[in-house]
Amino acid sequence: MEKETIEKICTSAVSKRDLLKASMPHYLLRAMLAGAYIGFALVLSFTVGQFFYEVHSPATYVMTALFFGIAFILILYGGGELFTSNTMYLTISTLKKVTSWKETFLVWVTCYGGNFIGILLFTLLLYFSGVFQTIGVDHLLVTVAEKKVTLPTSYLFFRAIFANWLVCLAVWLPLRVKGDTAKIIIMMLLVFTFFTSGYEHSIANLAVFLISYTSPHSELINVAGFMHNLIPVTLGNIVGGGFFVGLLFFFLNEPIKRKEIQSNPVLIASTKVFNNKL
Repeated sequence: MEKETIEKICTSAVSKRDLLKASMPHYLLRAMLAGAYIGFALVLSFTVGQFFYEVHSPATYVMTALFFGIAFILILYGGGELFTSNTMYLTISTLKKVTSWKETFLVWVTCYGGNFIGILLFTLLLYFSGVFQTIGVDHLLVTVAEKKVTLPTSYLFFRAIFANWLVCLAVWLPLRVKGDTAKIIIMMLLVFTFFTSGYEHSIANLAVFLISYTSPHSELINVAGFMHNLIPVTLGNIVGGGFFVGLLFFFLNEPIKRKEIQSNPVLIASTKVFNNKL
């Protein structure tokens, strides 16, 4: 049912691999752009959210999450390379045997590094702009960062699975619809869902940590806390994108053997229904 979508994803995955092989600086720059785009969206989200946070509004996190989808619009239409969505792309292409696991790992590592460098450079520019240099340690940005570094490891891992499950669906579903307006609405809604729900996204967390670390902050914001968060969140993101979207849709779109259909009444019934719809 989603074969055309899988073909598009495989084509994109191969182009990512080929670009990395042909010119690592070009690929790295695209990954850096994605990191910067995440930074732009976070600054907007926490600036808007702070207005509601200061008056203790219950809409604080809703308003903070509302604009974060802009980052994914910038990445999709601005030619950025994001680590979390690549967990889905390269998993599917490797299962389809158009890329290898070695190539997958190389793309993931390079993309993650590029995202980090992009966020780091964005944070340095932001620091010199003074945008967050006058905030207090009770600012919404710092409060969110403190919560992220104090959550139990198991919570972080499973929240990260949910986050990238939704993020990769925000990439997968737009491939199945026509029209930019529909694509943008789907992305905004799914990213809004993951952000509002309190799930954990490794690249977004990098931006939260680096921006809060270079702004007035409490003692809880430190390198040890960052690592406590980023390691389980990165692993959870890989599971969320690679397994719950990549492997799952690969499996669902593999041809069902005739012997399996003949021996399974449920498959017989579902096959008849599907054929009738056609």
